[in-house]
Amino acid sequence: MWSFLLVFGLLCWGSHGSVTCKNDLNVEVDWYILYKMPRMDHISSGSTTGTEYFYIDSSGRNEELSNINSPNGVLGNTLRPLFRPIRNMVPSALHIHFLQSTYIDQPPGCGADPKRFGHSKGLVMVDRTGTGVWILHSTPRFPFRRDQNNFWPNSGNKHAQTFICVTFNYNQFTTIGTHLQYINAFPFEHYIPDNFHEELKNVVKWTEGSPYISDKVEVSLLTSNRNQGFKVFAKQANEDEEDLYLSIAKDIRSDVYAQTWGCQPKRSLSYCSTDISVINVEDIAVGNRWTWKPKLDHSKWCVAKDQNTHWTCIADMNRAVSQYERFGGALCIHLEKTPKDINLLSKLSECFRHFGAKWKPKWKYKNVQKVNFA
Repeated sequence: MWSFLLVFGLLCWGSHGSVTCKNDLNVEVDWYILYKMPRMDHISSGSTTGTEYFYIDSSGRNEELSNINSPNGVLGNTLRPLFRPIRNMVPSALHIHFLQSTYIDQPPGCGADPKRFGHSKGLVMVDRTGTGVWILHSTPRFPFRRDQNNFWPNSGNKHAQTFICVTFNYNQFTTIGTHLQYINAFPFEHYIPDNFHEELKNVVKWTEGSPYISDKVEVSLLTSNRNQGFKVFAKQANEDEEDLYLSIAKDIRSDVYAQTWGCQPKRSLSYCSTDISVINVEDIAVGNRWTWKPKLDHSKWCVAKDQNTHWTCIADMNRAVSQYERFGGALCIHLEKTPKDINLLSKLSECFRHFGAKWKPKWKYKNVQKVNFA
């Protein structure tokens, strides 16, 4: 079982601050996606520490950065409200306007019942009078501590991971709170003032009663602070409901390329159909330098094969029957005009059909010269 963390905490954040996604220069951005590299030694292109990452955001930036664990990096800047000490706060009218939440199925020092709680990881911070952020990611035990110098778990260096951060207006968090209920988010640590949306307050109540049970895949729409469109998918814990990526492919009406944890037991092969297919990514290569296998990649994401469809999803789930039996979801961004993309040169486990037989996966690699990740 891999991490799923939910933390709601009180923020002590003055009028000089704001609850938004921040870049490495501490500048506010509407959204960003990080793709952290795995730790790799003795490879022809050089070695990596596992703290390097590729970064794109709403302003069009596309860069390779280092030190994902830096207190002044992208994550450190975004999470700064999280690092404010709760116990030293003086009660005031200002404080009741702030909420912070982290959810994770395997938080630091404990675990969540996999039969009851979803396989998901994320963090929510909200200023009731303005904006908030939702971060969805794949990194176990993150954040490791409420400490700007110790928020990154050293265990996170080993494998590749993904993060998506989006800035939303307060009114969008009713939908986000409902989504967290749909996926049975495990409330690891939380503080929620009484004047926040009931949908957010109800997230933590599932620890006291029966989990929410959906009868279908829920699809919701969100709009970021600067009017970027998103879709949110929530899957029930039922292996007969298909895997999450097939549900996404059907909804966006495109085959998808899917990357999930390569060490997942009984990992599913590519799903092949005359209508919709889910094609496993078997090699990940970014630019002309870095290449790694899915066994070094703990991220979960998919992109539309049809490049005119413009959907990229950062997800919670792996592709395996044991995962189909759990709750989870995905946050998908729709970009008709992408900023400078992270271009992935990948090898795929493609589908084929021989002499009119049924479509089926074949362990055969196909080079793809350009897959736009976002």
